[in-house]
Parts: sequence; structure tokens; C-alpha cells
Amino acid sequence: MAVPDWPTTFGYNMFLYPLSKTISGYIVSIDAKLQVDLDNSIFSPSLQNAIESKDDHISLSTVSKIEVIESGKSWRINDSKNHRTFTVKKAANKLEVYVQGVFAEHSHRLMGSIVGLLTISLAISIWKFDQRKWMKWLGGIALLGVIIQGALGGLRVTEISVIFAIVHACLAQAFLALCCGLMMFTSREWTEWHHNVEGAILLRHLSIFTTGGVYFQLIWGAILRHTASQLQTHVFFAILVANCVLWIASRVFIHHRNFPKFTVPSLFLGVFLILQIVLGIGAWFSEFQLGDSLASLPRIAITTGHLVIGALMLVTSVILTLRVFLYSSAFKGYSSNPVGEVSV
Repeated sequence: MAVPDWPTTFGYNMFLYPLSKTISGYIVSIDAKLQVDLDNSIFSPSLQNAIESKDDHISLSTVSKIEVIESGKSWRINDSKNHRTFTVKKAANKLEVYVQGVFAEHSHRLMGSIVGLLTISLAISIWKFDQRKWMKWLGGIALLGVIIQGALGGLRVTEISVIFAIVHACLAQAFLALCCGLMMFTSREWTEWHHNVEGAILLRHLSIFTTGGVYFQLIWGAILRHTASQLQTHVFFAILVANCVLWIASRVFIHHRNFPKFTVPSLFLGVFLILQIVLGIGAWFSEFQLGDSLASLPRIAITTGHLVIGALMLVTSVILTLRVFLYSSAFKGYSSNPVGEVSV
């Protein structure tokens, strides 16, 4: 939310935005006389107008609060309504205003653009070289998904909508899972001959349930992250997912311990589960117990790490589920050579 406009970045073409501004977050300089308002923590109309009049893309809500970081030198303006934070620093005879998080937000946009271009290339490659009709459909769904995801990201910024933020986060996880599926479907493991694993059919429902549980847990995590509500539901699904992971891991290591295609992802699931529990407890303490008494960098590291491990759990669960179905003949006819004729 550091960058207020989209698809441009402070009026610039996204790909031409100056690197120096990306790193510093500098936006405007205002009259030093406004320091009196800052020192007294008064968000006056004159201060608001001074900042907004310098840049058409910047707007501050009237409920913004001022925090004195160092008297006479630096201040922080928290705009809770627009989800943006500004830092004001005194420099000679002027006050320089910076918006926090521009590097992270602008990098996010550029990485999103790269993902979009890669998805376009992937879809074209599938349509051109893969003869399986169902794969062409999946390539098209992936392309549609990344387009919708980009639009949702833009609407999140322009509409300042928490709903768009939650849907944007959830679609990101679904898109990641789809990409993992495409990776599996185009791999040699999928397209070459494979033998059936005795007893693998018993893992089908359990693996699907585990993957679904992980995804729903990520949904409730996104709701909690953006609304600071539904903690109980998030914890409930965490317990459910933990039981599913322990159940599927125990079954795999008891009945299929000599088959690495099952044991390796199951082992990773177990390790990720432990990390996720530790980070989840840390996120709860940092967000709901310690609050502002904990520095922002550790808080960000803990909560983001919790999100990343959750995504890795989803990826691992998807791969394990697809392998369970593959080695129990559930996808017979869907795993032929992609460049030859396929009967489905």
C-alpha cells in the first residue's frame, strides 16, 4: 500500500520508476514552518494540504496520527485509513517527506510482472508443444489466473479494500498450487512409465483432505492477517492440519517407508509443520501480545516466515497428493507422453 496509484507508480511507468526513489521512498519537500505542528503531534489541514499539493497521487486521511521519533529532527505520520506510513525528516531549511515501504511494494509489482510474463510463455509452450487437451485447458486457466491476480492487486491499491487483499492472498496460493501441478504434469515422472504402489489407493482421500485443510488454513490466515479477527478459526484449522499431516506421515512411513516418492514429501511436511507451529506461536506473541514493544523488522520476519512456510506446506502437500494418485493408477490415461498422441 506504499504506492497509491496503479498500474503506474507515483505517475511513472511502472518499469521506468527511478531506482533512487524506490530505495529512499522520498516523495516531497514541504515548508519547515510546519515543524511546529509535527512537534505538537497535530495533523493540521495546512500540513495535510502541503503534502498532498506536492504530488497528485498522495492523499492522507484526516484521521492520520503523528508520532515524534526525535524531537526537532524526525516524525512519523500513520495513516491507518489508507494503510500507509510516512516519515518526515528535517533537512536544512525544509522538511522531507518519505513514504515507507516503496521498495517492497514496487519490487512486488515488478516480480508480479515477471510472473505474468513467465505464465504467458508457459501457456504458449503448452498450447504449442503439448498434445494433451486437458493440459491446454490448465495452461489457459493459469494464464487467466495470473491476469485476475494482477487486477486484484491493483484494485487492492486503488480501492483500499481489505476484501480485495484477502482474495488476492488466497488466489496467490491457489495459483502457486496450480503451477506445482503443471510442473508435475510436464515432468518425466509423470510422462514416463511408472509402477503401481500397493496400498497407495488408501492414501488418496487422506492426501486430498490434507491439501484442502492446508489451503483453508491459509485462507483463514489471510483473513486474520488483514482483519486481526477469526483467530479461533485459524487455530482450529491449524490443529486439524497438524493431525492430518501426522496421520499421513505415519501411514507413509509405516506402509511405504521404502518408497522415496512418498517418504520425502511426507518428511518435508512434518518438518514444515514443526516450523509452522513455532512461527505461528511467535506471530501470535508479536502481533497480539508484544505489539509495538517489538521492533518492526522481527515482527515482519516472523509473520512473513509463517506465511512462507504455509505456502511450502501447500506445495509439498499438492506434490504428495499428485504422486499418490499417479502411483495408484488414478490418473491412468492422463500421464502419457505430452508430445505424442494421448488418449484420455
